[in-house]
Amino acid sequence: MKFPSLIRLPRNKRFTIEPRYYDPIKEEIEERTEKIRREMQGDQEGAFSPGRIAFERKTQSIPAGSFLQLIIAAILGLGVIGWLFYGNQIFYVLYACVPIYLYFRFKKHFSRR
Repeated sequence: MKFPSLIRLPRNKRFTIEPRYYDPIKEEIEERTEKIRREMQGDQEGAFSPGRIAFERKTQSIPAGSFLQLIIAAILGLGVIGWLFYGNQIFYVLYACVPIYLYFRFKKHFSRR
């Protein structure tokens, strides 16, 4: 017997599968015609085909995002250490540094106008 509850629990999900019709003879005919079509067009045998997996190395060894994460972690770490040694005065220094950073960051943008 189930008691009424204010908490709604998720119901179990059921596995449903929709069977597809598979005709091996039709598949074989399509593969042969595609192969003949590629040979007639002169495509290379080593070219990319949907069934192949290409294992390529990344050209950029260190993504730019990880460098930005490193800078953010360093700033937060230095902020915590500065707060431990100097107290709230470190935040006043940061308040002074932010406008200077923004000035140099957007100096090119405003000089073009």
